[in-house]
Amino acid sequence: MGEKTFSLPHSLDSIFPGKLHRNHSADFQENCCMKKQIGLVGYGKMGKEIFNLLAKRGCPTTVFVRGEDKAAQAKKRIDRSLERSRRKGIMTEEQFRKQRASLQFTNRLEDLASSQLVIESIVENWQQKMIILQQIEAIVSPSTVLVTNTSSFSIARLAEQLTRENRFCGLHLFYPVPLIDVVEIIRWSGTSMRVITLLSEFCTYLGKTPLIVKDAPGSVLNGILADYYIEALYILEQGVALPSKIDQVARQFFYVGPCESLDIIGMDFFIEALQHSRYEARRPERQIPDLAYKLVTQKRRGKKDSQGIFLYHSGKMVDDDLAFYRNPAQTHSRQATGDNDSWLAKRLLYAIFYGAIYSLTMGFASLETLDVGVKALLDMKQGPFSILKAIGVEKFHQESDQLTRQVGNRFGQTDVVHFLSSMFSDEAQPS
Repeated sequence: MGEKTFSLPHSLDSIFPGKLHRNHSADFQENCCMKKQIGLVGYGKMGKEIFNLLAKRGCPTTVFVRGEDKAAQAKKRIDRSLERSRRKGIMTEEQFRKQRASLQFTNRLEDLASSQLVIESIVENWQQKMIILQQIEAIVSPSTVLVTNTSSFSIARLAEQLTRENRFCGLHLFYPVPLIDVVEIIRWSGTSMRVITLLSEFCTYLGKTPLIVKDAPGSVLNGILADYYIEALYILEQGVALPSKIDQVARQFFYVGPCESLDIIGMDFFIEALQHSRYEARRPERQIPDLAYKLVTQKRRGKKDSQGIFLYHSGKMVDDDLAFYRNPAQTHSRQATGDNDSWLAKRLLYAIFYGAIYSLTMGFASLETLDVGVKALLDMKQGPFSILKAIGVEKFHQESDQLTRQVGNRFGQTDVVHFLSSMFSDEAQPS
């Protein structure tokens, strides 16, 4: 943040018109999902979860996969699953026939031509995304809404590659889709408000809470979580706590600890996402630590390698030796003078505070949106701004000063204190 001066948005909860659209219109539900065709491009880990969500809600969906054999195999698997449901009486014969006909797989992109909404969910590769989005736009109707599930690439930069950019934005669902109830609708300056409204209502129909955010670039909420994850890696590099201890103390505030989460995400993917979103350039006080690169180099990317921050023995997470994580050359944190549980938990919680405040001051989303989103992703009892309000500015200032003395200047932002004073004296408060 450096010398940046924070300015209070004119209306914290009205940065975007209709911040949280909750239109349960029966007309929309009927028209959007039960009659209109949805195209899905990409059937990997995330694509499959999106497909399952669409199928569960009865949305006619055509999935594009590369390879005729792969398309045929995917269709057979879905048909077998539907057949089991029919035999068990979960669905009627008529429901079976309708759903079987409404869920299709193809290796021909042109088969998506009749789609009113196309969701792109391929690998996080800029060149591949740019090409496939251009190909989709060339075959669909001018009225089709085109969205990408990217979490790290700039929506504005992708929009520059398209000719109907006003019909394009981000629709970022979080993994695992069944467990995370929020969806980011990532808009850029050219996105039509009609498109935002339709997508908000669509998300509501799917049983998700739509959160309208600006291009950060990429996911705003993931950017906040990155501060949390990086602080955990900093603690490991200092050698003051093992992964199991960090996760244990984190559960005072969060459902899942940062070390376990990073192993699920995959350290290689985490680093790539931060690089794509230019995280280090935007947050110079928080750089990717050497430990992250060490884990990737040693093929300890996470659960997919059966070893990551944790070692995995017979399915159980086990700490490595403290010396493996410790980095004597690190410069991000001062020599630790406090390593008790409350001190570690405070570092992780305040990392979330600073990430959320940064996103608010940058105008990425409203206070309510950030509070709801972070609370949902980390399964917190209260969102960060609700907790901050309860703590109060004076205590926040005192504890930030303590963290600055003990840890580093990333917790010593005088402008943040001034911002909080203005924020909590403003009419807009967390709900």
